[in-house]
Amino acid sequence: MSIVFDYRRAVRIQRALAEKAFESIKNIGRIDLGKINYVVGVDAAYHKGLMYGVAVLLDFQSGNVLEHSVVVKKPPIPYVPGLLAFREAPAYIPAILKLRREPDIIFVDGHGLSHPRGLGIATHIGLVLDKPTIGVAKKKLYGEIREVNGEKYLEAHGMIVARIIKHKGQELYISIGYKISLEDAFLLTTKLLAPKYKLPLPTAIADQLSKRIAHRKK
Repeated sequence: MSIVFDYRRAVRIQRALAEKAFESIKNIGRIDLGKINYVVGVDAAYHKGLMYGVAVLLDFQSGNVLEHSVVVKKPPIPYVPGLLAFREAPAYIPAILKLRREPDIIFVDGHGLSHPRGLGIATHIGLVLDKPTIGVAKKKLYGEIREVNGEKYLEAHGMIVARIIKHKGQELYISIGYKISLEDAFLLTTKLLAPKYKLPLPTAIADQLSKRIAHRKK
């Protein structure tokens, strides 16, 4: 028996969970970057009706890939703007949990608090796993652009939720996901940018790997 997706219920869930997400960054302290060992990036590719969710674990200091995991499943819902987490998080979360090493930080190709209801996919995953998360997206989803001392930011929900930078000629929206300050999200992301990729290493490599795995399946 197929399950009918309830859009209004999903929105209510997001609004309720967003309260916890905003609470998680109140009086948040700075992260000691020297104590970060592992970061993970997640991404998904689609092929013949299946979703291939990949989690790639990197050594933070060197940027070397240490391991990856894959979860293959049918997308539970179609793509709905603002509800990406309900489509892709059911693959990302078990993929992260399959890794032998526990990540300190999770990178997601998507938004965090810079979302209409303050619960983008990066925030959703961080809340479920109780891990610091960072959203890095290529397009604006929600918020007003503000310029401060020549730097661009996104303001939403009465606060600054994302910083906008340029890398390889395109804008990247670095947003607070969960349990992290914007300053640390920015520092961690910029440390993991490489000339070869448009996105930070964790999500760039996850994107490449998910596509490669999905299209091997004939």
